[in-house]
Amino acid sequence: MDELLNAWGVRARDVRPVAEGTNNAGYYIGDEFVLRIHRNTTAPDYEHAVLRALGGLSFGVPVPLPAEDGSTVVRRELDGEVVTASLSRLIPGEHPRRGDVVRAEACGAALAELDEALARLDRRALPPRNEWDRDLTKVHRRVPYLGELLAILDKAEQVARIFAVVQRVRELPRSIIHADFGPTNVLMDGARVTAILDFEAVGPGYRAMDLAIGLWSFGQYDEAAADAFRRGYVARLPLTEAELNDVPDLQLLREASSLVHWYGRHLDGLTTAADINARADRLLRLEHELRTAARQP
Repeated sequence: MDELLNAWGVRARDVRPVAEGTNNAGYYIGDEFVLRIHRNTTAPDYEHAVLRALGGLSFGVPVPLPAEDGSTVVRRELDGEVVTASLSRLIPGEHPRRGDVVRAEACGAALAELDEALARLDRRALPPRNEWDRDLTKVHRRVPYLGELLAILDKAEQVARIFAVVQRVRELPRSIIHADFGPTNVLMDGARVTAILDFEAVGPGYRAMDLAIGLWSFGQYDEAAADAFRRGYVARLPLTEAELNDVPDLQLLREASSLVHWYGRHLDGLTTAADINARADRLLRLEHELRTAARQP
């Protein structure tokens, strides 16, 4: 750790692990920095370019700090493994709880503010990036078609039916989106958002998908929290009627895309077949809950 942090001229003092992330690991370095170990096989070039370009927000984002050689990405050996790492300043705050209506509304408004800022970025100045799209074969470079994924699933027929549905999502306004907005990626001080974190999934996609993801993450099993999140978001960034009507399909599309992404990680040796089936079960559970909600008066 000393050698890794020395790339930024930082000493490894009071190193504490951050709660384990889905794709990455993190460490608090004292009360000043956060070190991220990127466990995907691609470097976070697009993520870092977006974070460096953002500005003028009412909350913080984890802008990567340049190492002494000017790069924001450092590759070093750590515990016998060559890792890809980046460093940012620690932003104070705590994660909101699911079901907290007041905080859900504030988080919806903060996501809308972020989406406004992302929409203003010059996409031509950013590195190439796959889109969050209804074409699931574009999600991960290792998954150009879906047959092999379906072959390892216990409930392949049900998943294939959902894949067919989400690939017919109609064309909607596009922008750069965060694409992974949930309580664990937000920090707050009371009812004020202090930071939005984890831009690993950031990229071009359907604008309303951010609202769809946030509604699912903040309002799962809690209609009042979902309504508050939606209210906070659309008060800041009104969406079209078509976008609002298609939120359930976008929730399914995001979960289907996540399943394909995880299968790509599986092919890279980063997840197990059991992990893939668990993600498929999550997709089917979401579809069941959306169908149940649609039948309610």
